[in-house]
Amino acid sequence: MKKQLLLLVLMLGSLLAGCGLVNSSADRERQYRQINNIQARMFVDDWDAIWLYEKNSGLTQWHPHVGY
Repeated sequence: MKKQLLLLVLMLGSLLAGCGLVNSSADRERQYRQINNIQARMFVDDWDAIWLYEKNSGLTQWHPHVGY
């Protein structure tokens, strides 16, 4: 009986802990703005490479990773 109660408490605790990980609409909007900003800067690099304004390279100085 004690094991079942402990298991139930642990399961409920894990379910409730997951609810705090949901992003709010303001967080999502900020992340989308950041992603769009990075993509716009990378587009400029690609445009320069197309018109041979600088050497061709697969690397960019902008970091595409958006941390959560």
